[in-house]
Order: sequence, then structure tokens, then C-alpha cells
Amino acid sequence: MQSRRDTFLCASLLATALALAACADAPDAPSALGTASSSAASSAPALERRSGDESRNRPGAVYTLTNAAGGNGVVAFHRAENGALTPLGTFATGGNGVGGTLDPLTSQFAVVLNESHDALFAVDAGSDDITSFRVGQDGALTLASRLSSGGTRPNSIAVHGNLLYALNSGDNTVSGFRVGSGAQLAALPHSTRSLSQGADGAAAIRFTPDGRRLIVVERVSNRIDVFAVREDGRLSDPVVTPGNGGASFGFDITSRNQPIVSETQGSLTSYALASNRTLSPITASISTGGNAPCWVIITSDGRFAYTTNSASATLAGYAVDAAGHLTSLTPNGPTGDSGAGAVPLDLDHVGNRFIYTLEAGTGTIGTFAIAADGTLTARPDVPAGTPASGMQGLAAF
Repeated sequence: MQSRRDTFLCASLLATALALAACADAPDAPSALGTASSSAASSAPALERRSGDESRNRPGAVYTLTNAAGGNGVVAFHRAENGALTPLGTFATGGNGVGGTLDPLTSQFAVVLNESHDALFAVDAGSDDITSFRVGQDGALTLASRLSSGGTRPNSIAVHGNLLYALNSGDNTVSGFRVGSGAQLAALPHSTRSLSQGADGAAAIRFTPDGRRLIVVERVSNRIDVFAVREDGRLSDPVVTPGNGGASFGFDITSRNQPIVSETQGSLTSYALASNRTLSPITASISTGGNAPCWVIITSDGRFAYTTNSASATLAGYAVDAAGHLTSLTPNGPTGDSGAGAVPLDLDHVGNRFIYTLEAGTGTIGTFAIAADGTLTARPDVPAGTPASGMQGLAAF
């Protein structure tokens, strides 16, 4: 078994590289749900149902999470068709984050959108909540609901249709919810399940595209848990596969149910998912050409995957074939450069056109245009918050 030194968490890798010390502030008492507010006008309460495919060629929005211990909030930006971002304001969740500096949640998917982009969900790790918002046509948010996450220190969310699961890293559990009209959340009774014995460092949760499996990656114990999703939305016991490389962390899943998982020592592995829920490597530990790759995203057409080399301030891109094999797009250098001190963390895509990154070191959102061959062109950064202030997560449409 690898030691904790070998599987040292991604935030510490970043702190070492940048000579910054991460810390977690004690959370304040949660605010009352009814007093949540935003620094911008809220959107109209009615949900606008939009096709995911159509919206990729229309204006949209980009979101990140303040994760502030004294009152959590979602920072929102309107996205123009050309990818340019305009601030919409910060929308309070009514709960608390944990504060800190760089990657305090050590997770991916701390804030996520549903497929139709009319509902957004965020973790409140400091108050053990999940908050939902309705998304307006301009991208502005209206608070819908806030519920207990069903465990402690939620750090990642997965949503498929009207089913949502929260990953609770504090007690190594997952808990289920139903998403109703107006983005209202309701706890799914008797849905809380524990990760397998010995779980440590749960970092990310994701449904397979067909919704039949729910996958959790454990960073410190370096394992991947695969649950079967039953017809009532509840889960089977997990089947556990050891990670191929060291410190498996963030991931995304191809349309053929092939997880692509980052390994913080500087590599990615793609996996085949068998019918018995075991995983086997397809492309094993391909180099990212940088340090601390912790987050992964796949474009809508499934042709390209990208990861952020957080301690190197670069992005690495890969071509993905139908069998799940990975080929570096730029084997002799980075696919994208965020700039010195940026510390790119979470990332998301808009169709096959743009990649957005949370650059936690500088407190900005980075924008990259995706070329037909998958290579990236950087656009100007947009301020999002205070540098190294504990911001986490990114979602875009």
C-alpha cells in the first residue's frame, strides 16, 4: 500500500510548488435559508428548459464557488457567444464553505449544472449542506433549496436526470436526492451508503452517461468505487478497483462509460468498465508533462480530454479514440498555459468550443478557445475573487 507521503494531497503539492501554506478556517453558523441574497438581481423564477446541444452555440454562463467560511456563494458570469465573460454577481448559498487558500476541498465537481442548464447545485462543506439554484436566461441565479448533505464535509456532486448524489468526504458516504420542479431538492430516503472500508480522501463523484453506474475516486487510498444505480435511485454495494497510478483524483467519463482519471504524480489513466463493475486500464498513466494534474474534463463530442497541471500552471490535452485510448495533443509541451502563479484547478467546457479554468492562485477565470485539432488558444483572464482565498469548483455552459 502506498504511504500517505506517496499519496500526498493535491493541495499540498500546490502549496509546495508555490511556497504557500493551505489552511482551513472554522466555519461560522449557517445563515437562515430565507435570508440568502446576491450582489446582482435574481433571475425570473420560471425555469427555461434548454437543449444542451443548442445552448452550446448560444450565450451561456460560467460559475465558481467562493467556499467562504463566513458565508458561501456562487460567483456567476454571463458568457457571450464568442466566449467573453461579464460578471453577474455573487449569489449566496445560505450555507458556509471552509475557507482556506488553494484547493481546500481537494475535489472536483464542487459546483455542477444539470443537463438542461436550468439548475445549478453547490456544496456547502462548512455547514454540511447542498444548495440548489434556478438558472435564468442570462445566467443569473435564484436560490431554490438548501438541505443537509446526508453526511459531513460534502465536496463533490453528481447529477443525472432528476437524481443527484452528494459525496461526503468527512465520513466517506454518498447520499441521494431527487431534483423536482424549480430545482427543488428532496432527500431520497434510505439512500446514504458508505464507501468501502479503508476509504480515505474521497475526491470526486460522477454518474456514467447512461446513469446506470455511480463512480467515486478516493485520492489518498487510491481506489475507484463503482456503485450500481437501482431503478428506485438507490445504490448497490460498491465494487472497488485500485487506481493504476498514484493518488487518483479527478475524472470524467466518455460516452462509452470509460473513466479518464488524473493521477497527481503527473499522469492520466483511461479505464474500461466491465459489466461486473471492475475497471481495467486502457491507456495506463500517460504523462501530462507537468505537476499535480488533479481535474479532468472531456469535450461534448468525446474527441478530446483535458487536465490542469496545477503546480505547473498548464493544461494538457489528449485525443480520445472510440476504444478509450489517449494520445497527447502536444507531446513536446503544454496544450495551454495559464501563466505564472495561476494554479489552475477545476475546469469545464462549453461544447467543443471553449475551456474555462478556475485559476485559484490569481483569483481569475481563464478562457481557452478549442481549435478543430484540440489545441488551445488562451484568451484574457477575468477577475473572480481574491487570490488564494479557497475558491473551488467550476461549471460552464
